[in-house]
Amino acid sequence: MFAIIERICLVLRAIVSAVVVALFSVMLVAVLVQVAGRYFLNFSISQAAEIATFCQIWLVLLGAGVTLARGQHVAIDLLPSKLPLAGARAALVLIALVSGAFLAVLAYGSLPLLKLGQFQTSPSMRVPMMYMYACLPVGAAYMILELVLSVVQRWDDPFPPPKPETEEEAV
Repeated sequence: MFAIIERICLVLRAIVSAVVVALFSVMLVAVLVQVAGRYFLNFSISQAAEIATFCQIWLVLLGAGVTLARGQHVAIDLLPSKLPLAGARAALVLIALVSGAFLAVLAYGSLPLLKLGQFQTSPSMRVPMMYMYACLPVGAAYMILELVLSVVQRWDDPFPPPKPETEEEAV
């Protein structure tokens, strides 16, 4: 059962990572268009600014889940790493429960915003704002999924020492 969930999560990670890269690329192009419009045309292209803003919002919330999956969030784990295995497991579960509770409140609290967004449109592109507000429950749900998976994966070694990302750091 867990192997199936892990495979689904690996596919989801690949999809979300690709979406994050695409969002960053679109945001980069939109900002360049905005700067070029101001510099060369002496005119602000409002659609480009709005696209960049919306891409950044989605990028942050989905990117936080990707960062969580890679274990790259800022964490103070000096005390939990010194605990015996049972205490470290308890700390791991407690941290995940508190984080999950926050994310659940974020997702639940965004539901009225989604309902309001059905009737609102963005100022420049006239896109329904519910598509922009959907990043809150989607991002929170993805982070909760990654939290649960990280607890299961780290159960035997809850707070491992950091691993270098590149060979230069390992030397």
